[in-house]
This record gives sequence, structure tokens and C-alpha cells, in this order.
Amino acid sequence: MSVRAAVVAQLERYDDDAWAALASRGLLRRARKDLAGAEVGVVADEGQVLRLRVGQHEVTFDARGPAHAACSCPSGTTCQHVVAAGLWLVQVASGAGHGPAPTSGLDLGPAQRGGSAPDVLHRELMDLDTGALLAHAGRPGYRWARQLVDDLEPADVRIEAGRNVAVTFSHPFLTFRYMGGGAAGLVPDTRLSAVEKYQVAAVLAYQRAHGADLPGVQPRRPGRTGDDVDETRARLRAATARLLTDTVALGLSHLSPGVHQRYETVAVWAQGAEYHRLALLLRRLADHVELLLERSARADEHRLLDEAAIAYALVSALDAAAASGSAPARLVGRARNRYDTAGTMELVGLGAVPWRAASGYRGLTTLFWWPGQARFVSLTDARPETLAFDPRARYTTSGPWSGLSSPSATTGARVVLTEAQLSAGGRLSGVDRTRAAVQPLPGGELADLLPVVDSWDALRRDAAGLLDEPDPLRDWAVLRPARYGPAFFDPTSQNLTWVALDRAGTPLPLVVAYTPEAAHLVERVEVIARDGSAEGALLVCRLRTGSAGVTGEPLSLVRPDRPAGEAVEALHFASAGAPAPRRRVRGGEDATGGSVGGTAGHGRGRDVAPDSGRLAGVPAALLDLRAWVVRQAERGTGAASEAALTGQLLEHHRRVRGIGLDVFPAKLPPDGGAAQLLRSHFVVLQTTALLTGETGESSDVGGPLELADAGGQ
Repeated sequence: MSVRAAVVAQLERYDDDAWAALASRGLLRRARKDLAGAEVGVVADEGQVLRLRVGQHEVTFDARGPAHAACSCPSGTTCQHVVAAGLWLVQVASGAGHGPAPTSGLDLGPAQRGGSAPDVLHRELMDLDTGALLAHAGRPGYRWARQLVDDLEPADVRIEAGRNVAVTFSHPFLTFRYMGGGAAGLVPDTRLSAVEKYQVAAVLAYQRAHGADLPGVQPRRPGRTGDDVDETRARLRAATARLLTDTVALGLSHLSPGVHQRYETVAVWAQGAEYHRLALLLRRLADHVELLLERSARADEHRLLDEAAIAYALVSALDAAAASGSAPARLVGRARNRYDTAGTMELVGLGAVPWRAASGYRGLTTLFWWPGQARFVSLTDARPETLAFDPRARYTTSGPWSGLSSPSATTGARVVLTEAQLSAGGRLSGVDRTRAAVQPLPGGELADLLPVVDSWDALRRDAAGLLDEPDPLRDWAVLRPARYGPAFFDPTSQNLTWVALDRAGTPLPLVVAYTPEAAHLVERVEVIARDGSAEGALLVCRLRTGSAGVTGEPLSLVRPDRPAGEAVEALHFASAGAPAPRRRVRGGEDATGGSVGGTAGHGRGRDVAPDSGRLAGVPAALLDLRAWVVRQAERGTGAASEAALTGQLLEHHRRVRGIGLDVFPAKLPPDGGAAQLLRSHFVVLQTTALLTGETGESSDVGGPLELADAGGQ
């Protein structure tokens, strides 16, 4: 096939989105205007290049296609003349333009070209082997790309095939379009300084999605820096495992200030080694130990043991990953303040929630639906409680983005962000350079953009693993209840329960714990449940899974019959109607003012012992094992007989195996009683979570959204 035929074959796969990614929509419009008035013609069509004249400028193509075309104009990037030349070549090839007749290489049918465009592009991408990718990006670039793809779950990569192939990463948010031309022909939708390694990542992601095994490539000569990092991390893992077993050996009731200092030291070490997830766990453990040393009422030895078991399991998983030469992001974690440019985002605002976390932060989180990527994203503004920060007042004050009058303006509106910054977890940064354009939407148009669920059977999902990467935004849903039931308040539990029924009559309890932050929401729900004004409205809520099944925490109502500006009612901020009687909140002042001790964070703080009611469905043998492990950890294993301790633990394992829980081993490695207790307790926690339907590590941090990352901008 001639160069001209190869170039035209690629150009025929370019649509407006592909041209906009290669140049810009503005240059595409200018190129079409130039094409209508400028003289375009072929200067040379021989050898390895194709030259065209566009007005006073000369454009040169080679077999790699328009992504690598050159123009004689001063522009350093793809210019309007390259785009005009490409459009002209397609017109001539199709007979719709003026110019020389197509050469014999231009009128090939699909069969002669090797099949339809998707089939051809699929074969080209799958045929790119490791050698070609190494030649394109080099060894370091290939290893970086391979690690990026390893860190992404299959759901984090979206592939669309049509006129061309589009590969979209959820993090970093990038879309590559492939029209042909090998790895260099992948066109990103934003400017990248080291585009080659990203192009290789797109190829590897495409190949993995189609069942290919991705070979790893070791560095030719391991660098001193890489060796130092691996050695540092190995020593850190060993030191952390030793500290955790020492904690259990000493006994949770006999910890000293020296243990607290060791936890603070390894937490700083873990942060420096970029073990972000382990660093967060170790900081929490240091806080737990400090509370115990201070004899604080918030201290909880059971929670300390839970966190220690999870940390020990994480260290073991990191050891296993390091032995295989990998460091997956789901175990390593990501820096809280890491945001990548997402370019332009078109979102729908669904309301906001004020909150207070047990970690000492107050904040406001605004929720959005992103139709283009079919996912929820959020914006959080948080401050420590020591600062004068009112989340409710923040809802109606200006910012944080340029052009945004306040977070309240996004509720029920289409929000177009330019230069948006997005984290891997779906958190938007409030940086001022992001610009927002807001357009209120009528209720019907807004409802059509949302992922509406009308059967509660679709809400059930398996509990997450304790080491799964936290994803708080996956718990949000937009529901279409067939009708709403009454609301009632339980003065004992201090919970308001409202009921939403689906089309089959299945009830979904909507539960709100009464706190100062949720007081307005409770009062508003009581009013609308009493007057029936919620009928016909969609419900935006956060789903929770526990021993009682799935429950929801309401955020807002979407009313399809309302005009623009009135389509979404943010329940935390809407007019509450008649005030409700004052109520007491557990552990502190009444809900209309003042502080609350013990259960900060919507009644989900880590400061209180777990509710025994949630363990109602757990077998007695498993509860006995849990209680026995806690007793041993509290008193310490250092003075105990290793043989006797192991024998008693194996006896408990035998009992739980007898009821079908074969995950508990019949034999234990001879690595000490403390390590055995930590491993066994982790299996108890994971088994309990699966039996009760509760989530893992992230469930005990903060409030209703991504509060573990409060303050991360």
C-alpha cells in the first residue's frame, strides 16, 4: 500500500472528536473555512512521504499518519493546515472534493483492506508486541506503563470501537483514540509531556481487556535508587510486623509511651517510603495507643486490635507483592493530595451534606453525577474543628472554583468544569484555576441524565474485602420509589427511619442518625413524610449494608416535574418547615447546638464499642473465637506458653471449621503466638464482614463520604 493510501486509510477513521483531540475544535472549524477558500493540491506523492500545499504552506505526511504530519508554518503543534490537508484527502478519496483522481491504492474495499475498520484496528493493536512497545517508549517507559495498567482495575478502563478505537482511563482521566499507525498513532485528548509511555499504557490496557497476558520487563541494570527504595520498604515491612507482634505480646492493656513513639516513627517512615495506605493505618494506630495511655473515654482496645490485625494483613500482602516484583496501588495506596488534570468535565449537581468526623474535621461535601463516565464524583471542603468553619454557611458562600457563586448553585444544575483536577477516588480539587459554568436544568431533563434504579433487588452487592481499595462513592445511588412510607423517630437509638418502597412493594429503610449536622435533615424528612410531598420524586441516597440488610441515607430529592432552579431539593439545606422537638444526642449536648462526644461522625465513630446487634447473625463459634483472641491480646502473649496458646487457638479453629468455615487453617506456622493471633483475628474480621454484609477498612473512618481524606485538596 502506498503512503497516500496508508494515510487516507487512517484519515477515514477520524471523526470530529479525533480531530479535536489531535488539534482542537477551534482549529477544526478554521480548517474547514480554509478548505472552502484555499487552494489545496498534491505536491509530491512518491517514496515514503506525501506532500500537499495548503494555501501558502506545505504539509508533509508519512505512513504514521496525521499525528506526525509536519507543516511549513511556524506552529510547533498540529496546525489548521494539517487538519485542512487531512480533510481534503478524505474528500478526494470519497469523490466529494476536487483534485486528482484517486490512485489505485485508494479505492480498496473492506475485504482488500483486511476487513472492517474495527477489525483492522483490533489486529493492529493486538499485534504490537513487547519489542515494538519497548522501541517506542524505552524500558523505563514500558515498565511505568505496565505498572499503571496493573494498578487499574478492569472497570477503570473503558474501550469503545467504531469508526476508530477509544481507550479511556478513569485515572489519570485520559482518552486515547486509535486510527492506525502503530503505538505512535494513539492520539490523547490532552497534551502530555511524555506521551510515549501513556501510549504504551493504552496499548497494554487494550490488550489486557482482550485477554492477552502482559509480559513484564526488568530493568537492564537496576538503578541504585530503585535498590534503595526496595530495601527501605523491605526493612519498613519487617519493622512494622515486629511492632505489631510486640504490641500483642506486651498486651493491649500494658502498652507504654515507647510503643506510641515506635508507631509514630514507622508511620513517618511509611509515608516517606510512599506506602500511603500503611502510613494511614499506622497513624490511626498511634492515635489509638495515645488514647489508651491517656486513659481516655474514647480509648478502645477492641478497635486497636482490629486495626492492628488489618495492618498486619496489609504488611503480609505487601510482602507477597514485593516477592513477585509488583507494588499494586490498591495495596500501596495513593497520596491524598494527588490530582490529575481531567480537562473539561460536564457534571450534574445533586446536593451537599455537612459532616463532622471522629478525626476532628468538619466539612461540606458536594455530590455530582458525571454522565460522560457514568460515575459519581465529589468536592469536599473541610477544616479542623479548631478553626472557625461552618459547613452550613459554606454551602452559600462563593467558590471554590472561578465562576461559581457558591456550592448551592450547583444543586440541580449542569456544571461544566474546565481545567478540572480529579483524584483516583473521584474527588475534585477546589483549586481556583478550575473554571465553572453553571446552567440550571429542568427536572425532566436532569432526571434523564441520572442512573435511576427502580428495583431494590439491584442494590444488593457483596461485602468488600478488608484489604480492598476504599471507594466510598460507589455507595451512592439514585432511586425511583413507587411510593414513600411514613417516618418515625426512635428515641432510644436516636435514629429517624423513613421507608421507600419499590415497584414490587419491597421496603428500603432510610435511616438518619440524629446529630447536630443531621438535625436539619431529620426535621425536613419528618415534614415531607407527613405531608406526602415526596411522592413522584427521585431519591439520591447513600447505601449502607449491614446485618439488617441494605439501608439508605437520604441526600436530596429530584423532582422531574419542577422547572429549572427548583428541580433538586437538598434535604440538608431545604426549608425545614415546622421545627421538631429538641432531642438529646448520645454522649453530649442536644442536637441543636454544642459538641457531641463519643459518636462524632454521624454515629459511626471508632470511639465506641461495636453494636452487639450487628453480630446477631454471626455463629456462636465464631463469636467465641473472637472473644478468646481479644482476651489473649489484652493480657499479652509474651508470658504465655507458646504450645498451650497454639493448642487453644487450633481448638477454636476446629470448632469454626466444624460449622463449615474452612477458611480457618487446621495447622499454624511456628512464627509465635502474637502473629498467630493477628492472622486469626483478621480472618475473624473478614468472615464477620462477609456474614453481616458490612464493608471493610473504610467503614470506620469519618462520616458519609470520603471523610478519611478530609482536608485533602
